[in-house]
Amino acid sequence: MLFTTTLMTVVMVVIWQTNIIAVGLFFALFFCIEGIYMTSLLNKVLQGGWVPFANTAFFLAITMSWTYGRRKKNEYDAANLVGKQEFIKIVTGSSQVPGICIFCTDLMNGIPPIVRHYVKHTGSIREVMVFVTVRILPVRSVLPEECFLVDKLDHVGVYRCILQYGYMDNHNMDDDDFIVLVVASLKQIADNDEILLLDSAFTNGTSFVIGRTILKMSITRNCFKRFVINNLYRFLQKNFRSNMSSLKIAPGKTLQVGMHYEI
Repeated sequence: MLFTTTLMTVVMVVIWQTNIIAVGLFFALFFCIEGIYMTSLLNKVLQGGWVPFANTAFFLAITMSWTYGRRKKNEYDAANLVGKQEFIKIVTGSSQVPGICIFCTDLMNGIPPIVRHYVKHTGSIREVMVFVTVRILPVRSVLPEECFLVDKLDHVGVYRCILQYGYMDNHNMDDDDFIVLVVASLKQIADNDEILLLDSAFTNGTSFVIGRTILKMSITRNCFKRFVINNLYRFLQKNFRSNMSSLKIAPGKTLQVGMHYEI
């Protein structure tokens, strides 16, 4: 209850932008009530008062394990980005296939390491590549013109798209509708030759590449961190629902690339 009150206070300040005096009164009132309840539990730990604390510890362990694992994964991705020269080498050394390839990634900057794994196992790339990141913003709703943020990267036919949602927005979208909106957004920043390339690639079909990352902590780390990453986080990762699941992608258009990260 104390955690809930604290988080609600943050929501009131950051998202709802409630008057700070009203927020202070809310926090003081409920903190006092729940503080009294907690002290009464502390006085009855042996008689069963330990149960709420055990429940809190259980859910806190899940939350902290997930947060720690995601942070370590993002740090690994950021440290192993595909450099500009390496990316040019990958593009020039691979056969190009007509169509559009959507790389789903959590990174908003740079070329993610999933490209390295993908080309290593397929030996080819699509003529148009789009790196898509789905973000859930701490706002009620995102304006339609701000939903798709697109940009051109250095190489021709390579783009970045950030798909933004508010917490009250409808996240579900068919893959065909998504591709139409992405291509339309890319055409707004493309020149004539690129527009022709986008039209040609669109007619030749689209595929989605999704990474399935397995984190493994090195034996040089302490046993507690290894347990958190190798057991708790891995279990949560197998059962979590990705942001990309809001896109209703047909299985025949999806390619999952397994990646093993030793951290």
